[in-house]
Amino acid sequence: MAGLQNNNNAQALQQWHHLFEGQSLSRSAQAYEHWQSVERLGLPTRKHEHWKYTPLEGLLSHRFAFSEGKRLGTDERDRLSLELDAVRLVFVDGRFAPELSDRDTGFWQVTVEQGAERLPLPAPIAPEIFLHLTESLSRETTRIRLPAGKAAEKPLYLLHLSSGGTNPEELNTLHYRHHIEVAGGAQGQIIEHFASRDQELAHFTGSRLTLMVGDNAQVAHIKLAFENRASYHFAHNDIHIGRDAVVRSSSFLLGAGLVRHQTSARLDGEGSDLAINSLLLPSGNDVADTRTYLEHNKGYCLSRQLHKIIARERGKGVFNGLIKVAKHAIKTDGQMTNNNLLMDRLAEVDTKPQLEIYADDVKCSHGATVGRIDEEQMFYLRSRGIKREDAEKMIIHAFAAAITEAIDNQTVRERVLTRIADSLQGGVNVVSH
Repeated sequence: MAGLQNNNNAQALQQWHHLFEGQSLSRSAQAYEHWQSVERLGLPTRKHEHWKYTPLEGLLSHRFAFSEGKRLGTDERDRLSLELDAVRLVFVDGRFAPELSDRDTGFWQVTVEQGAERLPLPAPIAPEIFLHLTESLSRETTRIRLPAGKAAEKPLYLLHLSSGGTNPEELNTLHYRHHIEVAGGAQGQIIEHFASRDQELAHFTGSRLTLMVGDNAQVAHIKLAFENRASYHFAHNDIHIGRDAVVRSSSFLLGAGLVRHQTSARLDGEGSDLAINSLLLPSGNDVADTRTYLEHNKGYCLSRQLHKIIARERGKGVFNGLIKVAKHAIKTDGQMTNNNLLMDRLAEVDTKPQLEIYADDVKCSHGATVGRIDEEQMFYLRSRGIKREDAEKMIIHAFAAAITEAIDNQTVRERVLTRIADSLQGGVNVVSH
């Protein structure tokens, strides 16, 4: 088995190298540096601590290719899009689609950089191989800026529509790269939405977003990973935060059969307030892995994290979080909580919250709970004539409410609740891990 895995690792690296070399005329110097990191790190195995619970065998057994999907029209776009009063930017198979996007972007300033014209971007906060892979294989960078002191009237809505490969023997490989700057004193909301163009064909999505939040700025960020269960989703968001800023970032990973998402953040100015939340609902044979890495580099900052996993059937959820407090970051107040609910006997959750504190006079805590469905609650609901299936749905919605009710956009909140309901109706995942 180990020999087969090593063979798959070598074949995947070779195929990705072929895709990278195919962009030789248009790639940037930074992309080349990231590819060197891919080769230097190599693909991990289950023996690597951070990959112990994230199986890669199913993904790496595929043959990877860039394949352009069929042309996407406005009817299909509207069918897959949220009905939001927002500035909508549409991306199809890793590329910006201007003909499907809003021309009037308000205060949001948007430029798309391609090939060798792509400008340098900030170094990763907590790099790993799939971050480097997306940086090296993405074919363009969307650079977005909200100027200082401006309050965006409409949210920025980033809609990513991904296609399955036209060749059933190949896995369509696509990578999205965005860099967003919210300058000092500005206020805005960002909604990332990932969807599959069909519900059966698999694809491998890589995504990377860097968010630069200036002094006194306020940002609300929501990620909706709603791709089909045959697909793979690997993403990494970096958030750099200045002084006296307020940032809220929530991720709803309710899609791909194998998903791994990491949010990394740095509090680099005093007096800032950060909240990071996530909700996962693995079922069938799904594996949903969420990770956070937070650096408190300046004092007098507040951070709150709430991560919830609801695992059903044979689904597996993974949480790994680290809060790191620098030596001079006094008066830091950081909390990280991971609550998990196991709905079935074969469901599994692996959790590892961690603290590294190098400063005195701080208040930090972390905690994790893993429990099964409360039979007293179930008995109470059943005794009032509610079917067990409906009772389970009520308990799940109540468990998730602390995160879903915090969504201040009604349309997004309703879509998340609908997605949860649809997930509870779904069958066993078709992806073999």
